[in-house]
Amino acid sequence: MESKLQLYNRMMATRRELKPEFVSETSAAIQKRVLLMQEYRTSLRIGLYAPFDNEVRTDLLFTEGDKHRKESYYPTVDEKHGRLMFYRITDLGDLKPGYAGIFEPAGTIRKLRDVNTLEALIVPGVAFDLRGGRLGFGKGFYDKCLQEFRGKRIALAYEFQIVPELPTAVRGQKVDWIVTESRVIRAQS
Repeated sequence: MESKLQLYNRMMATRRELKPEFVSETSAAIQKRVLLMQEYRTSLRIGLYAPFDNEVRTDLLFTEGDKHRKESYYPTVDEKHGRLMFYRITDLGDLKPGYAGIFEPAGTIRKLRDVNTLEALIVPGVAFDLRGGRLGFGKGFYDKCLQEFRGKRIALAYEFQIVPELPTAVRGQKVDWIVTESRVIRAQS
């Protein structure tokens, strides 16, 4: 079995090599699957992320959610406290480069006081297993957020990011659902 670092490096190298057309088309297919999920359709307050370095995009979830009067919240990184803070976004133009070049809410946008007022949280990651295990970027921001969050946890991933088993060194917080271009996976307990 690969080590945590080997898996991380392999996944990131594969992701960096993705063609823009693949990212666009595959992200659209993944997001369309999410739009059909009851867990998404019945949620009115949703946490999204701004994609970075060929991550699965979330723009369709934002625009379709906006049409259906869903409230969308995006994270900023609070480095001092090692956590994510979520802010309501009403226009994707409200996102500006922030921590590590990742787009974050800018200016004086409405801050979410409690992550548990979100009903669903759309989560990025580097790799996932069928039990909902998640390998993140290593800083623990999403792990800390997921540790507190009690709502629906939906990860977006390309099919190549799904592995039979994560290395035992990965101890991140789990997700409930993983959506790829090929399937919707309900995490096994």
